[in-house]
Amino acid sequence: MPAKKGTKYLNAKTSSILSQYTPEQIQELLNSGEFKSVIVRTLGVHIKAFNEYIEQHNLTYKPPIKPRVSSSQKQNIKKEQKDSNSYQEPLERFKKLFEERKQKRTLQELKDAYY
Repeated sequence: MPAKKGTKYLNAKTSSILSQYTPEQIQELLNSGEFKSVIVRTLGVHIKAFNEYIEQHNLTYKPPIKPRVSSSQKQNIKKEQKDSNSYQEPLERFKKLFEERKQKRTLQELKDAYY
């Protein structure tokens, strides 16, 4: 929905929300290390209006840097996950359920005997 004449932002809700904050508070949010999309969701404003606000008030934003994980570190993480008991328990439950269902299915096939 296009902005009405004379309005600063995309809609009245966004305008009222952004007017509650000072540019310094918004800059603190931008420096918090969160992604811009997360900040926009928490404020409840439209991303285009937020970007406009940043431009108008000459605020700066640098997206957070994700730590890089080398392939050897990924392999170590996978090994740790496989070795942990948290993966063994669901696997055992699945095997048990699978066997029970297989038995039920076999008994049902023997009972119905269509051949």
